[in-house]
Amino acid sequence: MRLSVIHPLLALTLFFAGSSLPAKAEDHPLGAMLDPHHHSTLIYPPAELEFHRSGTAHVRCVISASGIATDCQSSASQPDFGLAAEQMAYSSTFLPAYQNSVATPGTWEKTYTFHASPDLTTPMLDKAHTPPPHYPEAADAAGISGHITVLCQIDQIGAAHDCIVSDGPPILKRASLAYFSLARYYPALRDGKPVTAQYRGNITWDTTHPVDQQGFH
Repeated sequence: MRLSVIHPLLALTLFFAGSSLPAKAEDHPLGAMLDPHHHSTLIYPPAELEFHRSGTAHVRCVISASGIATDCQSSASQPDFGLAAEQMAYSSTFLPAYQNSVATPGTWEKTYTFHASPDLTTPMLDKAHTPPPHYPEAADAAGISGHITVLCQIDQIGAAHDCIVSDGPPILKRASLAYFSLARYYPALRDGKPVTAQYRGNITWDTTHPVDQQGFH
């Protein structure tokens, strides 16, 4: 029987080629990130919005290996802007930093810009104190969708009066009318003073988004 003979140079080449297979590049560390699907809403401080003040806030937090903000510090043009940025971070979930595929404590920071128009010619819904509309359970179960418009007169203290609703499925009309009638508003201003003015609200009730109404504004 004849045995195969491997040339020494070829054997050396195979050895180095084979020994390089298990090698891999070292993992690069990944920084902490805000979880895009599980974070709270940044609230515009009502006092700053009422006086149409714009500003910025820079927040820096220590994020634990489990994705929780444990220590946040902020610097802002107005103290309320800093508090809003910290509150958003403390009530949100993060994707932690990773080193060699292992979750580790890290830091996260971001600058937020708050902008309010200096001239408020029409009333504005106070979303900080008015939760999003709730899809009526009966409409959701029946697969009823629709776009509803509501017109209200908003007085000087931000209360709605004399609301009227557009055509649409009756159950969605009532839900939309109730939502905008019971909401809180920032009144329109004229020469820096609050005045009564009309507000136009719209809701696109979409059965594919019964919890988060994407068409709401």
